[in-house]
Order: sequence, then C-alpha cells, then structure tokens
Amino acid sequence: MKQEPLPQIYLLRDTDLTIFAYELHIFAGDFLRESEFNMHSLVTNTGPDSIAIMGHRHMWLSDALHAYCSTADLYQMIFTTEYLGARAFLFHTDHKADGHLYGDMLMMDLDTLRQDVKGSTLSPYGVNIEHQNGASETVSFEKWHSMELYEKDALKSWGFCYRPEQVTEWQHYYTGRFGQWKEQAFSYMPQDLEERLNVEYMTDAQNPDMDMYRIPLAAAKQMLLYDEAPVYRLLPSGPEKIAPIAAVTTGLWYEHYREFAIAPEDLGALDRLIHRETDRIIGKPTALHKPEKDRSSQER
Repeated sequence: MKQEPLPQIYLLRDTDLTIFAYELHIFAGDFLRESEFNMHSLVTNTGPDSIAIMGHRHMWLSDALHAYCSTADLYQMIFTTEYLGARAFLFHTDHKADGHLYGDMLMMDLDTLRQDVKGSTLSPYGVNIEHQNGASETVSFEKWHSMELYEKDALKSWGFCYRPEQVTEWQHYYTGRFGQWKEQAFSYMPQDLEERLNVEYMTDAQNPDMDMYRIPLAAAKQMLLYDEAPVYRLLPSGPEKIAPIAAVTTGLWYEHYREFAIAPEDLGALDRLIHRETDRIIGKPTALHKPEKDRSSQER
C-alpha cells in the first residue's frame, strides 16, 4: 500500500460510533489504558457531539463543548499537545440503537481544530459553588480568588459558569462548522481509515512488518487468552508466533520487543474482541459474533 499523506479532513458517514471509537484505541496506537474513561464519556454525553484528541501516547474524549471552554481539560489538552501528528476526531450522533451510537465522524489534524477554537473560545463569568448543606450560589471571580484554601476545600463541589445564551450561540455555531467541515472532507469507509491509521502505528514499531496489523500488548494478551487467532511478536528477524500459554505467564513481558501484530486474515478475531470489550464497557450483554460475518482485509 502506498503511504500517502492523509488528507486534512476525513469523513465517516452513518457509522457505529461506539465501535469505531473503541477501535481507535487499538488501530491508531496503544490507547487502551484510556478506553474505559473515553468510552464512558462518549456514551453518557447528553449532547450529540463529542471530540477526541489523540496525541502520541494519550487520547482524551469529552463533550465537544469542552473543547471550546477555556477552563475545561479538553481545551487545555488542545493547546498543550505538541505532538506533530496529533489529530482530532469529531463525533456527531444522529441516533442510538441497541446501546450503540450512530452518526458521522470527522478526523482532522489537531491544528485545524485548534485554529477554530482560538476564534470561538467561551469564557466563564463566575464560579458555581455548592456547600455541604446543599445550598448553592454563583460567585464572582473576585470573591472566588479571595476565598481561603480551607474554604474551598470545605465545599461539596464547584465549577465554572458559562452563560446559557453563550452556550446556545456556540451550539448553533458548531453545528454549522461541523457541516462546513463535512463538505470539505474526503469520505472514507471505517475499515479503510483504520487500516491507514494502523500503517502509521506499524511504521513506528522498532521492527515493523507492513504486511501485518500492529496491536497493543493488552489486545495481544486478550487474543491469546481466547486463543482465536495467532498473535506474533515483532522481532528483528521477523514476526514470531507466540504460544497462547504466554498470556497467563510472563511470556509477554519482555524488557524489549514488546510490540505485537496479527495477520490480515485474522482481523475477524480482533473484531470479536472489539465487540466483546465494547459491549462490556457500555453494559450490554455480550452477543456471539458469527465468524462468517467477519470482515476480510484487502492486501496492503
């Protein structure tokens, strides 16, 4: 496969966002440590829009509004992530079925989103505080900064306040902006975008094999435990098949050569793992995923 530069904006239409979001934690890099938090953020978001920021070793997903609020963690990550290959994934939910979210997803370089946020940043007007007795009030920044640390520690909770009309105005703006980006985007199928991202992940390996799919250690261990498909360790001499027993011994915990891969024909087994883990995280009873419905992979 030719490793051409990714277009600035990609679009996935009418996609199972729940599955694709989890797949990003495997195909695009080793982000499985953050998968539970990010997936929970996606499925519990009361609004239709979420944004994930993907740097070199971390991924953070939250309500899209938090990307534009100057006091939010997602906003801070946008402006502190210096990794040149950082990307933003914009999820827009159209409907929900059987516990899964469906809609459109945009992928762009982080700087594209960063420039938009710079021109549309929302600033708070005060701080909402809740006392231990349940009483709440909104205080000015002057009063907040004048409070002693022990007074703040005694609060039940607190958070920055944004004017409702400002948030409503932002919602209209973001809806229009998302639509504009969709018109500029290059439409792709989920499995093709995953493959392109995985090529980059494999290229970063110490001993890459471009005919295989790289997977994180945690995913390799899961596949070995289920013994559904061969898993390989990427070594200087080439991929080496790992015995399934290594999943319950120290066989995976080498000091070096802790990079793993599977063959393209075994993507169906990885799909089953992804569905099992996604169902577990969203609290859905695990269903059997029939092998005959597994996707196949074209040659790279």
